[in-house]
Order: sequence, then C-alpha cells, then structure tokens
Amino acid sequence: MYAIDPAEVRAALRAKKRAEAIHIRDENVSLIDIGWKIKEREDQRITQKLEVRVHLRRKLYGPAFKAFSELYPHRVVHEERIGFPVDIIQADYRLNRSWSSPWTQLPRATYFDPLQGGISISNEYRFGSGTLGGLVQDRSTGDPMILSNWHVLAGFSYAPKGTRIFQPGYGEGGWNQYTIGYLERHGMEAGFDAAVAKLNNLRSWKIDQLEIGPILGVTAPYPDMLVTKSGRTSGVTRGIVTGIGGVKKVYYGRFPRIVRNIVHIAQTSERGQVSAPGDSGAWWLEQGSNLVAGLHFAGDNMPEYGLAIDMPTILEILDIDLIIQ
Repeated sequence: MYAIDPAEVRAALRAKKRAEAIHIRDENVSLIDIGWKIKEREDQRITQKLEVRVHLRRKLYGPAFKAFSELYPHRVVHEERIGFPVDIIQADYRLNRSWSSPWTQLPRATYFDPLQGGISISNEYRFGSGTLGGLVQDRSTGDPMILSNWHVLAGFSYAPKGTRIFQPGYGEGGWNQYTIGYLERHGMEAGFDAAVAKLNNLRSWKIDQLEIGPILGVTAPYPDMLVTKSGRTSGVTRGIVTGIGGVKKVYYGRFPRIVRNIVHIAQTSERGQVSAPGDSGAWWLEQGSNLVAGLHFAGDNMPEYGLAIDMPTILEILDIDLIIQ
C-alpha cells in the first residue's frame, strides 16, 4: 500500500467537490472522483500521483476540442478552477444488469441450494438478472437478508416492499416457485444503489462467495488495494482500486440519480476481465483477507473498468451487518 498524506487527501476531496459543483450534471461527464493518474496513451498505466479525476464519455482532441471549447467554454475542465491537479479519463460506465434469455445457460444462472454470493438473482418485474452479493443481517431484528443493488432487487420506483426475489433470475428459469425472499428496503433516497431482501428460509444459505470462500469482515477501500469478486456472468475476476469518493449521475430509466461513495477499479497487470453485464450486485473483496470493500454496480469494457459503492457506508445506510460466522 502506498502511503498517502491525509492532508493531500483532504485537499483533493475539497477540490473534487468544486469539480462536482461545476461538472457533475454535464451529460459528457461519467464520473468524478479522486485517485491515481491513469496514463491512457501508455496502455492505461497507473501512476501513484493523487489527482482529481473527471471521467468523460468522449474526449476531444485538436480542432474538435478547439471548436468545442469556443462554443462551450463553461464545460471545459480547467485545473485552475478546480484548484488541484486534474486527470481526464475516457470511460462510459453502464449499469451491469443483464437482459437474460432462457438460452443463456451460464453455470451461475441455475438453481442453487445453499444460496451464496456470486449467483443469478432478480426481482419479479425485470426480465433480466444481476448477482446475489452476499448474506447480511438486520441490526435490529437479526433477520438474515441478501444484499445486492437497488436496480437488481427493485429497479422501479414503484417496486413495493415485499416484491418477490427469484433465484435464478427472471428469464433464467426463475419464477414464483423460485422465490427466495422479499424486498425489504433500499438506499436510493440517500444516493446508494443498494438494497436488501429478507429471506423466506425455504433454502439453506452459506456466507461463501462462489469459488472464493467465506466472508471474513469488512474494510474501507483505498487506492492500490487488490480486489476480487464473484459475479453471475464473469465469474471470479480481479482488479485494483485506483479511485475513491466518486460521484456519478446515473439514469434509471428516464430519471437521473446522483450516486455517491463510488470506488473505481481497473485491470491488474494480468489484464484480465474486470466485470460484465449481469455482475451488478457482486461484492468486491480485498485479495488475501476476504474482507468486503465494495458493492459492484457498473462497468466499462473499453477500457476494462468497474465501479463499486463503498461497503462500510452501505452497511450504515441500510442498518445491516455482514454475517461472518
């Protein structure tokens, strides 16, 4: 782990807020966070230089940028206005929900008993699937629940408490008889794409992440953290945290929401896959410790990036704890 000066982090976070105030509602801005500089022209090489990072869906160069800056000067990212070194990254992050078909036949899109992290789930309304992240418990009642994304367990503003959750997901064989629980609550009002569903105890469960092993606790993510996840589509993948404290405008249908506390994950030196559609809801774990660092919800395949939401904050917002024994 590279030691970062706490005063430098605080200064970067203040500058990120200025960048957010100026740019977050720009339709070309896909994320604003703080983290390591990524040298895109050097095969996405990550350098240990802390910067405010403005991620754009499309970067312009040469005459195209000149014309844009003359027409829309207020949309140009200026380091002087932000007050901290700035990195501009090109990426277009999309929610990692999958629109399934009965012919998908993925190994993780089948019936599982016991339930565990890394397998296909959905709510009763959406013909598609995400990932069962893992098992948690209600801090007040101690009831066991599953934690995944809001757009996996709910997905619509009108999805009521008690919405049925299927395993496998709807479209992959999941139907009423495959109900494993019911939507309990979510964090979208606070800007967190996360939700929990209370189990109906018709199937057994275990705290394992499929093909990884048992969860041993929770930790805060930091730049340089090596992480791994078990997702419904891509299976076990690995990555490295490059950014924290991110904020993103996300369209859920026609309605935009601001999602906060985002963690940015890039490829490791192995250059393997980070995520794929259907991985939404998977948990990112610190490699070697099996401590949960984030809840996956979006990604980009060109280049290969993933986005998660800081797990310690989700636990507080939803008033839940991990089940670790």
